[in-house]
Amino acid sequence: MTRATDETLETRLQDLEKKVGKIDYIEQELLHANSRVTAILDSLDAIVYVADMQTYEVLYINQYTRNIFGDIVGKICWQTLQENKDGPCAFCSNNKIVDGAGNPTGMYLWEKEKKNGRWYEMRDRAIIWENGQIVRLEIATDITERKKADQEKEKLIAELQTALKEIKVLRGILPICSSCKKIRDDKGYWNLIESYIQSHSEAEFSHCICPDCKKLFHLE
Repeated sequence: MTRATDETLETRLQDLEKKVGKIDYIEQELLHANSRVTAILDSLDAIVYVADMQTYEVLYINQYTRNIFGDIVGKICWQTLQENKDGPCAFCSNNKIVDGAGNPTGMYLWEKEKKNGRWYEMRDRAIIWENGQIVRLEIATDITERKKADQEKEKLIAELQTALKEIKVLRGILPICSSCKKIRDDKGYWNLIESYIQSHSEAEFSHCICPDCKKLFHLE
């Protein structure tokens, strides 16, 4: 081999070593980036998981999800995240996050109670996974306390509406007989004044005799 050939081979070897070094550097950076992302996701107080949209296999979960449901990676989402299911959930969001051609359509927001008895607000979207396939990412935030507060508010509103319906108020012009003092109701019937007032208000009567009537009927 000539000296020129040796120099050429050495140059190529040096170039190859530089490329290998760059590849090693990139791999280390990817590992660091992956570690940072994992640390961020594991710090969230929310369920985060990724599932295959065809097989429903769970591909990834964060620590929060693992604490609630255990290590369910590799298992089927509708079998591990829900109860009493013998097939994919009827409410599955797969058809809400991709179009007819299978392309991601953006975020789908919804609410559901999971098998642990807690209510969650779910944000689902289709993303491209490491092998190029489209998968479903779900981030679910616990809204149980908010749900309870909403239910209490609805209950209170219903109770107030019922109370308002039961409140009886006299208003408007009442047709009253100038002789016997009976009052005509909206159905055309004439009622004793005390009967009419009792049925249209919260007032009650305790009968007695006034001083003028005592004199009139000589009761003194």
